[in-house]
Amino acid sequence: MQLILGWIMALLEPISCSVAPRDLKIKYCVSFWAKNITCYWDLVPETSLLTTYTLHITEEAGRCRWDFGGARSCIAAQGDRSCGIPVENLFAFYKIILTAENELGQTTQEEKCIHGLSIVKLHPPEIYNLVANQSHCFQLEWRLSGDEVLLAAEAQYQIGYHDLAETAWTQVNFTATENVPASATICGASPFTNYSVRVRAKYLPSSSLQSEETPFWSEWSTERFVRTLPTAPSRGPALWRKVGPPGSDGKREIVLMWKPLKPKEANGEILAYSLHSQREGQPAIPQCFTQDLQCTLFLQAGEGFTFFVTASNAMGTSPSTKLVVPPSGGQEAPPSQLPLLVSPASDHSLLLQWSFLRFPRMSYVFEWGRLPRKPGEERCWRYHPGSVDHVVISEAIEPGYLYDLEIFALIDGRVWGLGSTTAYSKQIAPRRAPVLNPAQIWKSQVELQWDQIPLEERGGEIRNYTICYEEEGKDGQSVVLDSSAHHYLIESLGPGSVVQVYIVATNDGGSTRGSTLSIRTKNYDNLEAEVLFSALCVGFVLILSGSLACLCKQRLIQNYLWPQIPNPAKSNLALWMPQKVCLDFPARGAEKWSTGYLGLTIGDLLRVLPSKQEEPDPKVLTENKWQVEVPGAWHKYPQPTPVIGNRTLSRKQGELPQKFPETWSEVEYARVFIIQKNNDPEESQVHPTGSLSKRQAPPSSCPGAKFGKGIWLQNMTYEALLDVGSRNMAFEVTGEFPLLVSLATVAGDVWTSESPQGDSQKQP
Repeated sequence: MQLILGWIMALLEPISCSVAPRDLKIKYCVSFWAKNITCYWDLVPETSLLTTYTLHITEEAGRCRWDFGGARSCIAAQGDRSCGIPVENLFAFYKIILTAENELGQTTQEEKCIHGLSIVKLHPPEIYNLVANQSHCFQLEWRLSGDEVLLAAEAQYQIGYHDLAETAWTQVNFTATENVPASATICGASPFTNYSVRVRAKYLPSSSLQSEETPFWSEWSTERFVRTLPTAPSRGPALWRKVGPPGSDGKREIVLMWKPLKPKEANGEILAYSLHSQREGQPAIPQCFTQDLQCTLFLQAGEGFTFFVTASNAMGTSPSTKLVVPPSGGQEAPPSQLPLLVSPASDHSLLLQWSFLRFPRMSYVFEWGRLPRKPGEERCWRYHPGSVDHVVISEAIEPGYLYDLEIFALIDGRVWGLGSTTAYSKQIAPRRAPVLNPAQIWKSQVELQWDQIPLEERGGEIRNYTICYEEEGKDGQSVVLDSSAHHYLIESLGPGSVVQVYIVATNDGGSTRGSTLSIRTKNYDNLEAEVLFSALCVGFVLILSGSLACLCKQRLIQNYLWPQIPNPAKSNLALWMPQKVCLDFPARGAEKWSTGYLGLTIGDLLRVLPSKQEEPDPKVLTENKWQVEVPGAWHKYPQPTPVIGNRTLSRKQGELPQKFPETWSEVEYARVFIIQKNNDPEESQVHPTGSLSKRQAPPSSCPGAKFGKGIWLQNMTYEALLDVGSRNMAFEVTGEFPLLVSLATVAGDVWTSESPQGDSQKQP
């Protein structure tokens, strides 16, 4: 059962949604000269079936009394709502019928009877002449194309024109006079202004047509352009001033500024501006005649001046504009204060409002500029004549900047009242955030500080600052501060921990985040660090003092710890050579030589010991004197002639004694043995060398000495001692003597004195 009901509903559904066309109506019909008649209609309600629209037009005789010709028809394309049928005669009535048909039926609109000229639409006119013969008027001439109308008076015209600087059109209706070409003079235009002009026409039907329809306006003609003639400027330039402080010469700088006239005020090309100044009770004198828009004067600060400015073009001079500048520090009453309200008009404009003032010859000057003010920066200004209570300022207004606005109310060129305020046209997020700086760092605290954001970078009024910080290994935290705060102390931090910090600046336009700052807390507080530093300093001072003491006592410590063995080559004894010495050879080696003869070497002794036995002079022997010459002086000092006793050894200058070695060397340490040789081997003894003694007695007197026959040995080796032992010689160590050459010499016979009475004998 349900299946049968569903099948029936499916069959009835297209029938219920598709109906025959109804509510068919023609909106209007238009006839085009020598072309066709086109009618327009609204489509019937949408159906699921295709609908065909057919337009039927039949030319009638009389007022649609009977058909004059056959019916003509056209079928509109699917979806179109118009259709045109060509006709040749527009001076007749036509019967018009519209039908709509689909699969379910057909409907026909009630027939309409329309005269061809009552619905005619002419072609656009053609402007062939356009001239300006006055400053406020221009004249144009036009014609209709073809033979649509015989006379210009058979049509109605509409003239449109507009200033090229504007977009609005001004339209003027015009009806031509019979037997006169279609032309018109349009007045009310502005002088020296470029205009665009166009024309359109509409057929004027005769009242005999008795038709409810009306003709249509043609399309606009092609635009033509014209400029009106110039005339003298209609008003003077807007005048304002900028007054500087008095100088040392009693004068002040006054800059007079004026605005260029608008085109409809200039009424032509401005050739020059003229500025005059007038003192109270005196005639006006010219100050500037220029094409510039300002003039700078240096006038007495204690005097007031009235200035007049005019603009001139080729046709004349404008009325003058007056401005009064009072004296500096004058006794005039200060201007009244005007309450001024400001609000954003848009992102790039501000609306200023104040109390309405009703005074004759009232005008206003507005000044504005960005804050903060910069030296030498020009401020914008605007002049507004008449009594008004509001104005919109849009020149040089940008979002995100704070503007200082001032209003000056002028009566007859004199400032009567003033007011000022500041405002943003639109607040935006700050252009940058403050820069964080660590003011002080402790072990568990960090003090942050930041500078105020420059006014031009705030973007709006700062509402608050947000400090966000995160300690290493802990969750982040934040704190909101008032806009007046410029420092903050972070507490409860760990010693030596790293803290990540950044700041966010917020205003009504948004927020801006600053860069992240990494701060490491101290391991010690200041007092702890000072104590540690003091201890380090004391330790360093002690170490430094000890080092300096060691350096100062270096030689003493070195001699104590590492005693130095003296270098004989660098002693003064190595260089000191006496001219004469007295030799004393005692019989026993127990006696020591005097320390004054330490510079004497074994070579010096050997040179006085003859290699062969000679007969000594008895006189010499009895005197017990031996004078020897120090050979070391031969290489350093002039060499005197050696003397033995009272005899002088003769030799050539520079010649060394015979059998003396020509090369002498110094010995550092030596051990000297004296082996005395007697005829009796048993009496042979080894005697130690005596010590040299430096005696102050004159060289002519030396103590007596006993001499014997012996061998002088130095640096004896073990083999040498064995050799001495093989000869049955007795020896003994003479002791250490440091300044002897490395020699070993066997001496010959020597002379000794046996008795103190001077007796001597020769021993073999």
